Amino acid sequence: MIKIHFKKIIRYFFTVVIIILTTVCAIVIFSFLNREENPKLGVSFSTYYSQYLGFDPLEVYDAVLNEMDIDVIRIPVYWSQIEPVDDQYDFSTLDYIMQKAQEENIKVTLAIGIKVPRWPECFVPSWITDTGSDEYELQLFSMIETVVNRYKDNTALSRWQVENEPFFPFGECATPNPDLFKQELDLVRKLDAFHEIQSTASGEHALWFLRTRNIDVLGVSLYREVWNDQVGAMAFPYQPIIYIVQSALADIFTDKIVISELQMEPWLHDDIHLTRMSIIELSNLFSAEDALDNYYFAKKIGASEIYFWGIEWWYFLKTNGFDGLWQQGIEIINNR
Repeated sequence: MIKIHFKKIIRYFFTVVIIILTTVCAIVIFSFLNREENPKLGVSFSTYYSQYLGFDPLEVYDAVLNEMDIDVIRIPVYWSQIEPVDDQYDFSTLDYIMQKAQEENIKVTLAIGIKVPRWPECFVPSWITDTGSDEYELQLFSMIETVVNRYKDNTALSRWQVENEPFFPFGECATPNPDLFKQELDLVRKLDAFHEIQSTASGEHALWFLRTRNIDVLGVSLYREVWNDQVGAMAFPYQPIIYIVQSALADIFTDKIVISELQMEPWLHDDIHLTRMSIIELSNLFSAEDALDNYYFAKKIGASEIYFWGIEWWYFLKTNGFDGLWQQGIEIINNR
């Protein structure tokens, strides 16, 4: 008869727990002591959102490059914009963006796929009718191949981002499809073996280390106040140590962690074209002081790159007589 020694089992259990906790603490302490004190600063820039706010996207883009000394920039490639008609591509805007970045020695992350930054998150061309078909996947792969082959030799390109928060069920999108995501990653790596591949995860709704598989760089969002239809404005209670622990654990499994979206604008719960709020009220939703506070918060985490989220909003307020956020951005970026 086999005797079960419960005391030994309990002792072994607590020994394993102590070893795991000690290891985690050592990793976190090492990560904290070696965090990046002077991260590269840049912006996530959306041509789609610039248009939505009523601007020529290249007007906004030029203003950013002319007034802000950014190191890096993330550009979503909107499938519905670059291929408005089946097999007829328009790269005029993206070509301009890449050429200017090349001239200014700015490194670009191009985000490709179905789901890329900005609401409604997924940008499938209107000529595609059945998003669940094999033909749809072939059209997607064809678009990705066309984009990668066009820009893989551009010296401004830093890395590819494949999909945006592909496992986070947010936006007007189909159910997340891990198998399709893996095929996209494999395709990009096959087409371009020389550039890093990034994908992203929600900084507040995900365990980061679970989102590092098959990628070189993990981008995470950092939002401090959002809007929820059930409770209204909601502030996340997380302190920098939570992000530091997440980053330290994820860093075991991937080469680099970057903050791909640092909240630098309000989370609007009304459509800007339908809201009854005045421009003064809108400008008060997220102040220059809020932006500075969020920047200092993000710096404590120690990411090697920080991409400000909301540059289009800054420009919108600036052109309407409220340039506080725009000037604060210049101050942070140009005098860091």
